[in-house]
Amino acid sequence: MATVLRRKLVQGFAIAFAATGVLLGAPRPVLASDIARAHPLIGRPAPELLQRLLNGPGTNFRLSEHRGEIVLLGFWTSWCGTCGDYLTQLSRLDATYSRAGLVVAGVSLDDEPARAVTALRAGGIKFANGVDVTKSFGQRFAVDDVPLTLLIDRDGIVRYVHGVLDEPADAAVLKEIRQLLDE
Repeated sequence: MATVLRRKLVQGFAIAFAATGVLLGAPRPVLASDIARAHPLIGRPAPELLQRLLNGPGTNFRLSEHRGEIVLLGFWTSWCGTCGDYLTQLSRLDATYSRAGLVVAGVSLDDEPARAVTALRAGGIKFANGVDVTKSFGQRFAVDDVPLTLLIDRDGIVRYVHGVLDEPADAAVLKEIRQLLDE
């Protein structure tokens, strides 16, 4: 799985370079904003997602049951170097905005559910998380890199996509969440 995902990451980077008009091999790194601009789901309905939960409230998460709410959907893995911090950031967003109508859910792309459970417990993560061992959701949501964040509006449309939530992306996500909650 790791090899397949890494191959897809390289393909995703090539798409990001092509979308920005930068030639492959140029000395410019791929930015999270490049990936967001190149993501094929922006402005389109989010695919259905139904997953058995590893943690969080309830036993299942179905994306379509959250129409009328703003959904932040985060894809991650236990072996991703930045995903531990990413889950902590999503946990803070959940704690801050869940009462205002934000639903935060995670999807681990780990091959073994036990590894995802260990990562969630180690980080004290409480928001709903499932695991996609078959990578079918990862494919439907065009996940070429982890972490990947999708912000889905009340009508089920993917409005924003972000990669690593570094400082500029984190500020953008906060602004976008507030905007979507105010709509």
